[in-house]
Amino acid sequence: MPSKPDLSIKESQGRKNKKPRKWVRRTGLSLLAVIFLGVVIFMLIPSPVQPAKWLAPSAPSFEQAGPWQQNNKLSSAELVTDAPKFPEFITFDKEGTLYTGDSDGKIYKVAFDGKGNPQKAQLYADTKGTPNGLMFDASGNLIVTDVQKGLLSVDPSGNVTVLADQVDGTPIYLANELDIAKDGTIYFSDTSNYGRVTFKEIAENKPHGRLLKYDPATKQTTVMLEGLYFANGVALSADEDFVLVAESYHYQLTRYWLKGPKKGTSDIFADNLAGFPDNITRDYQGHFWVGLFTTRIPFVDQMHGSPWLAGMMAKLPQSLLSGASAPVKHGLAVELNSQGKLIGSWHDPAGSLYGVTTAVNHDGYLYIGTAPGGSQGVHRVLLTK
Repeated sequence: MPSKPDLSIKESQGRKNKKPRKWVRRTGLSLLAVIFLGVVIFMLIPSPVQPAKWLAPSAPSFEQAGPWQQNNKLSSAELVTDAPKFPEFITFDKEGTLYTGDSDGKIYKVAFDGKGNPQKAQLYADTKGTPNGLMFDASGNLIVTDVQKGLLSVDPSGNVTVLADQVDGTPIYLANELDIAKDGTIYFSDTSNYGRVTFKEIAENKPHGRLLKYDPATKQTTVMLEGLYFANGVALSADEDFVLVAESYHYQLTRYWLKGPKKGTSDIFADNLAGFPDNITRDYQGHFWVGLFTTRIPFVDQMHGSPWLAGMMAKLPQSLLSGASAPVKHGLAVELNSQGKLIGSWHDPAGSLYGVTTAVNHDGYLYIGTAPGGSQGVHRVLLTK
């Protein structure tokens, strides 16, 4: 006759099995309570900014025929030098030597041989800051806009002098890019009184940038234009009747009139660009080349239409938002004529060259610079007619 099961043992095992289940259930409920409480606290914390609503225009399509249509013109880019990791801006001296800065403060120069082949990069100077804009004045000094130091002058021996770090009793918060007129006047951008690039400013969607002017004769700096949405690239027209400044966060180029009946006023030169315009350069035809650091980010455009969402995003730590504002891996530069009409766009849809800040038309090549977050080194592509 089979033995009867020991019910006391089963009951004991049942009690033991119930204990882990209760512990898991209680732990899960506790975690949910903590998460819920954290969400409530996050929602109740005031946002550090009061965002302004903006209905961003629909981005141009890369699929439709026209000047924005996608191509592979940048995909064949060759490396000129990888000495500077992030060559924000590129300029040339009268002999055709290339100069560019890096985010660690160093400025390099690259000579070319008789066949146009780049030689090994050489260290030219060190600003101990972050040099962005570079251009030679009539005396052979390299004028530099340094985001940490202000407006600088570097003599041929590499000695660095501060020309301006204040205007009207306030700091020059983030000197970014420049151009120099024939009379020596320097026009340059002060990107934002935030003093650094931060997602909070994108979320806030309010203008904090300025266009400044430095007079080398009087050594005085004045404000030309205020209320710019992340003031960036700067370029004079061929006749110097106006100066352009890029407003990166509103996808547009603004024109400030220096001569003529509109002198002292501003208007929009080009708008609804397909990305965030960075630097502007002018070529021998009087055309403007613009590097677009990233193509449009749909989430950012949607966020601008919802101040509540933008305010929530601004609460998050910058470290968590770096991915949200990282450049799309799609290289892009554009050419505009002197009236602001888009002539054509240059793409690398594969993203081997991206985070484009500068496009310089020089001696049959288009030279490309980038910034942190993008690809590294100076590149160039052959310009074809």
